[in-house]
Amino acid sequence: MKIVDKINKALEDDRCFWSFEYFPPKTQQGVMNLYDRIERMCKLGPLFIDVTWRWGGKSSDLTLELCSNSQTV
Repeated sequence: MKIVDKINKALEDDRCFWSFEYFPPKTQQGVMNLYDRIERMCKLGPLFIDVTWRWGGKSSDLTLELCSNSQTV
């Protein structure tokens, strides 16, 4: 389902919604901390999450990995 469809459905249902934005960490320890944080924040029921694509594309593989793994939480 597209994000816009999720937002429209929430508005149609007169329901509050929120999302979370995460930034790819620079260290392996940061990655582990982020996975822990995503898991804890998932319990708050965000409509969607966003993982920033760092300027220059240096973290593109990590961003895709975070997105892919977050869909299974």
